[in-house]
Amino acid sequence: MFYVVIWWLIVGVLGWLVWPLAFCLFRNLPDRGYAFVKSLGLLLVSYVFWLLSNGDFLGNTWGGIVFAALVVAALSGAYYRWRRCALDTTGDDENGLWDWLRANWRLVLAVELVFAVAFGGWTLYRAYTPDIAATEKPMEFAFLNAILRSDRFPPYDPWMSGYAISYYHFGYIMVAMLTRLSGVPPSYAFNLGIALLFALTVTGAYGVVYNLVAAAGRGRGRKGRAIGYGVLGGVFVALVGNLEGVFEVLYSRGLGSATFWKWLDVKELVARGQVTGRWFDMGGGWWWWRASRVIHDKTLLGISQEVIDEFPFFSFILGDMHPHVLALPFVLLCLALAFNLLRSRRALDWVDYVLYAICLGGLGFLNTWDFPIYLFVVLVAYAVNRYRHQGRLSQDWVREVITCAIVLFGLGLLLYAPFWVTFRSQAGGLLPNLFNVTRLHQYLLMFGTFIFVVLAFLVALASDLWRAGRLDGNALLRQGLPLWAVVATSFPFLLVISIAPLVLTARGRQYVQGVLNSEPVRTVLGAQTLSSLLAKSVSLRLADPWLFLMLSATIALVIFLALRILSPGESDDRRPSSSNLFALIMIGTGLLLTFVVEFVYLRDTFGTRMNTIFKFYYQAWVLLGLASAYGVWYVLENWGERRPGGERYVFGVGCVLLLAASLVYTMTAGYSRAGGFKGQPTLDGLAYVRRHEPDEYAAIQWLNAHGAGNPVIVEAVGGSFTTFARISSRTGLPTVLGWSGHELQWRGSGEEAARRERDVDEIYSGQDLQRTLELLEKYDVTYVYVGPLERGKYSAASLEKFDTLLDVVFQQGAVTIYQVLTP
Repeated sequence: MFYVVIWWLIVGVLGWLVWPLAFCLFRNLPDRGYAFVKSLGLLLVSYVFWLLSNGDFLGNTWGGIVFAALVVAALSGAYYRWRRCALDTTGDDENGLWDWLRANWRLVLAVELVFAVAFGGWTLYRAYTPDIAATEKPMEFAFLNAILRSDRFPPYDPWMSGYAISYYHFGYIMVAMLTRLSGVPPSYAFNLGIALLFALTVTGAYGVVYNLVAAAGRGRGRKGRAIGYGVLGGVFVALVGNLEGVFEVLYSRGLGSATFWKWLDVKELVARGQVTGRWFDMGGGWWWWRASRVIHDKTLLGISQEVIDEFPFFSFILGDMHPHVLALPFVLLCLALAFNLLRSRRALDWVDYVLYAICLGGLGFLNTWDFPIYLFVVLVAYAVNRYRHQGRLSQDWVREVITCAIVLFGLGLLLYAPFWVTFRSQAGGLLPNLFNVTRLHQYLLMFGTFIFVVLAFLVALASDLWRAGRLDGNALLRQGLPLWAVVATSFPFLLVISIAPLVLTARGRQYVQGVLNSEPVRTVLGAQTLSSLLAKSVSLRLADPWLFLMLSATIALVIFLALRILSPGESDDRRPSSSNLFALIMIGTGLLLTFVVEFVYLRDTFGTRMNTIFKFYYQAWVLLGLASAYGVWYVLENWGERRPGGERYVFGVGCVLLLAASLVYTMTAGYSRAGGFKGQPTLDGLAYVRRHEPDEYAAIQWLNAHGAGNPVIVEAVGGSFTTFARISSRTGLPTVLGWSGHELQWRGSGEEAARRERDVDEIYSGQDLQRTLELLEKYDVTYVYVGPLERGKYSAASLEKFDTLLDVVFQQGAVTIYQVLTP
């Protein structure tokens, strides 16, 4: 409990340090950015600390962090005084920061309650699922420990000694910074970090929706209603699951024919699911994992391909501290900045550019995929803002938007230059998606709840525009249908463009020939020609066009409605239109992200669209979830109050039913993942090691006590997602090689990892004593670890040589640690 309170206090203090800055920066939002101050404070202090620690100015110490916090506090105060933002309010009559707090204390209390309940609640949940084991938690724990051990930045790679981390790791620096400030052991801090990310995500989603509703609403009770819908935003983004959970329940109950389940085709549901004959009893195990694999791609031979379609609640119960989760609070921060910009009464100045670039550029360091996505959202918001103020498209408008794009992108890279100069990516351009066509029903399994609300919102908005005389049949025919035609043809054209380099370049033709020569293609197509390949791709799309038609039509409708709102003749009351426009921007961006993967994907080491769907769908969930929470308010309370007929009640019933269906996964998966809440609660992520592997736990404690100077260790190498590399993970000490597959992903090349894997194998299995010593010296190894995994992989005879060559410095049970003799 003490650790929880300490983290809550520290994060709160970081928020208050930047509150003066946020009050001015978010001057166009009803809450003045209060819902985002904790995320903003954490980001800015971490940024200053990281930047100064990359040189010789600051060390990675408690004092260095405090110094960075004081610098941020001083800059925050200076920014507040410089802005004199009490004179630049937008819709509030308060004279300044403290007056605003006194007048809006209920809002402040609501934000603090949302954060406290989310943080405390998820901390309690993590206490029942604390183990830092399985999936990618060992990698993430290794990064956290290595950053804590690094004297300066960039931090060293714990899984490839002598190298720096070549992965987006800003989020791990943030968690390590909080760990050092609080003095909490890393095994506890890991779980506190997950709880904090959950709380910041819920609070950020609450803040975005609150501001949308409060900015659009009318009347005395608008802020109270905005608080309620803000909570709904947090639920939609972070708490609900997709609709796959309902079908898990139906299958376990034994309902549905074999034909139906074959048509539904959720990966491994029939193969591994259990028919228990009972409601809400899926038979144990990791059945809840299948909800993150509802998009089921297959090869031309019908062989399943891995596709990841995670959503935030799945990520939080899984408990991986992966970059896409670490970035969530800051994604929401950038969305708030975008809405703030949309409502601004003036263009950006140089200070705004720097602050926006720090936040947007931070996404590149947190989870690189998110940077271009939210830069796009901000640019669209800025383009809409300038158009609304200028009233027409002009050269000045084009110049302003292009300038904004160049400056934000350039500064976003420049301000994080120390990261980018050492970063190596596995991404290798675009590839065409020729054969994988997402089926509409599987797409709706993923996004069905949001699509229902989004479509209802678009219909309601179109209805309001029609009543206001801003939309009619003529506009629909002359502008709407051509827009649909443009959208429907532009994305297939993107596919054509991605194919062109494969035909026009030697490297591309080599790739195509490899595809044509592959066994699946030869078996299905027979004739090995490019034309037959393309013909098969077209036939697959024509056989299942429904998702294409729905998405292209909906995207076209979003653009069409935005243009109608922006068309001349808008009323002076812009309150609902700014929120409506931003909701349309989020909907359009979210749908575009899910549409583009139907045609192209980013080339990486996986060779399929798996990772592209993962990254794009995840952000689409956030964007559509936020827009849906606002859409519920708009249909029920804005549009519905003018239409007291049955449409409002039909929509309300549909929302309740779909929300309940989405919460089926939340309740069942959350309960199952926590083992029915039957275990002994603890936040210590290594408690299971202490219970089940006491010898290794004692060895870890010894290494932590004798690991000054970060000596290199060597341990047996196994595959990724195994228990190998567990010692470097649990101590943060650099090992010769950890998970080789992950090093390949991080560095874009597996040559060094393959070389080291051979050398580690020779260190343990080789009989040439001189060669063993040469290899240990080559990698500057101080400690050789021999535990149960090493004894299981290598013969006792091959391991006996260490008794002769090296000194035993630790021995307990099946674990022996040898120290390399120094000459």
